[in-house]
Amino acid sequence: MSKTVLKHASMSKVQRLPLSKWVIVTLTVLLIPLLLWLGVWQLQRAAEKQQLLDRWNSARTNLTALPESVTDSVGVHLRGRFVPEVIYLLDNRTREGRAGYEVVVPFKAEKSMREERLVLVNLGWIAASQYRDQLPEIDLPQKVVSLSGRLVTPSAPLQLLPDTWSQSGLVRIQQLDMTRLRLRHPGLYPAVIRLEKPLLPELRVGWPVVTMLPERHIGYAVQWFGLALVLMGGCGWLIWHRRQEVL
Repeated sequence: MSKTVLKHASMSKVQRLPLSKWVIVTLTVLLIPLLLWLGVWQLQRAAEKQQLLDRWNSARTNLTALPESVTDSVGVHLRGRFVPEVIYLLDNRTREGRAGYEVVVPFKAEKSMREERLVLVNLGWIAASQYRDQLPEIDLPQKVVSLSGRLVTPSAPLQLLPDTWSQSGLVRIQQLDMTRLRLRHPGLYPAVIRLEKPLLPELRVGWPVVTMLPERHIGYAVQWFGLALVLMGGCGWLIWHRRQEVL
């Protein structure tokens, strides 16, 4: 009787073994390549961020006219007048945990290479009122001003529904949709100038070049590679342990 029970238990172990093997193989095939891909992707992101930082730090030239071909991070020093008929308020911009707007205004440069070309200038961040219907007051200078900043190409907007824009005054928008803005302002330059020094006392400048430093991406990559290594070691140990049980 006892021999029959032992034989039945041994056969039960052998029968359970294939299912365990399939689980291990599935985890290995699916999870480990995914973790390795995530690690490589984080390393690629780190390299991209480092290139952005290097380009930003090396682009010290202050052009006195808008270049025909846009190069991100290039410095410009321009004279001209603001076009105060419309002021765009980029909504949902936070600083130090406080909601606010980035103020973007069309600017006509005196020395632009194309006579009637406008360029958008991001004047900086201003805090929002606790009431959504109360927009900030922006008093733009009417005279010729000099400003310095960096050229930045806005990323393509990710919106399910377009904003409803008024024709003049303070216009609250969610993204800088350059395609739509160039239809409204013919000849608009395809990049935005971010000021390096505040032109108005109530506005704050200072722009992060990247939202996440390369070192942080590398840290995430190490974590993904570490998880893949742990999973590989665990799978190897489990296979070896199962084989020892069968033997």
